[in-house]
Amino acid sequence: MKILYDHQMFSIQKYGGVTKYFCELIKNIPSEDEFQLSVIFSYNHYLREDSEIFKKINVPIPDGQFKGKGFLKKVLYLINQSYSSRIISLNNYDLLHPTFYDTYFLGSLKKPYIITVHDLIAFKDNFYKHSSLRTQMKKVIKNATRIISISENTKKDIVDILNIHPEKIDVIYHGYNKPKANNNINPYGRYILYVGRRGGYKNFITFAKAISGLLNKESALKLICVGEPFNKEEISDFKLLNISRQTIALTVTENLLNSLYSNALVFVFPSLYEGFGMPIIEAFANNCPVCLSNTGSLPEIAEDAAVYFDPYDKESILNAIERVIYNNNFSQEIIKRGKARLTYFSWEKTAEQTINSYKKTLV
Repeated sequence: MKILYDHQMFSIQKYGGVTKYFCELIKNIPSEDEFQLSVIFSYNHYLREDSEIFKKINVPIPDGQFKGKGFLKKVLYLINQSYSSRIISLNNYDLLHPTFYDTYFLGSLKKPYIITVHDLIAFKDNFYKHSSLRTQMKKVIKNATRIISISENTKKDIVDILNIHPEKIDVIYHGYNKPKANNNINPYGRYILYVGRRGGYKNFITFAKAISGLLNKESALKLICVGEPFNKEEISDFKLLNISRQTIALTVTENLLNSLYSNALVFVFPSLYEGFGMPIIEAFANNCPVCLSNTGSLPEIAEDAAVYFDPYDKESILNAIERVIYNNNFSQEIIKRGKARLTYFSWEKTAEQTINSYKKTLV
C-alpha cells in the first residue's frame, strides 16, 4: 500500500500538533507500506529534526523575523500546492491522506482519501463564523471515504455538527515520544509551564490574569511559555499585571521541552476546547503534574490523572494550580496517575490502527 500525504500543514506550521502527528505516523508506518510526502519547501521543525527520513525537503525560510517573510511563505505555499496537485493527478499511489482542509485536490482526485479531524473548533469559535474554513471543512470531511477522529469527543462533534454516520469514523488516539535521558539541569527555579499557541480559544490571557496575583506574591515564581515570542498585546498585559519580569517565552528542541516538563511545578492547559491535547501526555511522560480545563476532550484524555478547573473562572484556575504546587504528596499522586494513563498511548498503536483504517478505506 502506498499512501500520499499532501503539503498543506507542512507549508503552514513550524511547530504544532498536526505536523507532529503526521511525522510520527509516517515514521511508524510498517516497512511493507510506502509513503510519499508532496512537499518541496518547508520550514517545519519536525521535518528538519528527522532529515534522514524526510530527505528531499528544502528549508529556504530562516528562523526569526525579517521583511518579506510573510510574502515568501505565501509564495512557497503556492509552489508546494502546484507540486502537490501534480503528484495527486499522476495517481501513483493507493490512498491520499490530506493534512488539512483545502479543497484543491477534489477536482482531480481519482483515488479514495481519508481525513484526520483533529477538532471542530472552527464551528464553535465565532472567530471562524465568516471564514471559508468552515465551508472547506464540511466539503472535505463529508466527501472523505473514511474519517479518523483523534478522540471520542471529536467524533461526537463530527456526528452532531456535520451529520456524519458514526460507522464512517475511526477513533485513533495520538501517541507520545518517550523522553531521552537528559541532565535535567534547571536554570529557571520554580515555574509554571504553558506549552503551545496562546491566541483565541487557547485562553492564555485569562490564565495569565488568574495567576498574576500568585506571581506578585511569590517573586521567585515564573511562568514559562513554550512557543512563539510574546506579541505586543501580551507584553502590554504583562506590564499591567506587573508580571513582565517573571514571564519567559522559549522556542525549544524536544529534549529541552522534556526537561522543562520534568522540572516544572505544574503544566497548565487552560484551553476552552481541544480535540486531543498532546501536551498532556508529554507532561505525563516527563513526570509533570497537570492542571486542565474541564472542557472538550481534555477529561477524556487525562481521566483521573489531572486537576480540573473551569477555564472561564480565574479563581477556579488559581485554586487548581495552588492545590498542586503547594501540596507535594498530592502532586506526586497526580504524577503517578499520569504514568499509569500513558499505557493507552503510543505512536506504534496510532500507526497500527491508522493502517487498519487505511485498509477499510480501500475495501
